[in-house]
Amino acid sequence: YKNKTALHRLDCEATGFEWLIADDADNSVFAWLRRDQRGNEIIVVSNFTPVTREEYRVGIPAAHSKWREVLNTDSRHYGGSNVGNGATDLISDVIAAHGHEQSLLMRLPPLSTLFFERLDEE
Repeated sequence: YKNKTALHRLDCEATGFEWLIADDADNSVFAWLRRDQRGNEIIVVSNFTPVTREEYRVGIPAAHSKWREVLNTDSRHYGGSNVGNGATDLISDVIAAHGHEQSLLMRLPPLSTLFFERLDEE
């Protein structure tokens, strides 16, 4: 938390937070984006069901972007089942979802929250 400034900077600013998914009652999934003043971004996705979502698509505002899973509450380190995206970076697709033209395809563990950090352009 301390080292990921997108999680705590701009807490009281509208530019620091954006809902990505707030209405998926069928899957019980919520997702939001946090950003800091330098453009660092973190996506947080929570799955509130005991069901793994194998191919769940999350719409994002960042075109042509790469994301890395940096925290998975289902990790074996926390006593979880270790379902997630692991070391595989996620690359945005030009596939519309949740009101955005770009999206990420991810694996959501049951009863978990995942954090994805946007990687710098290479």
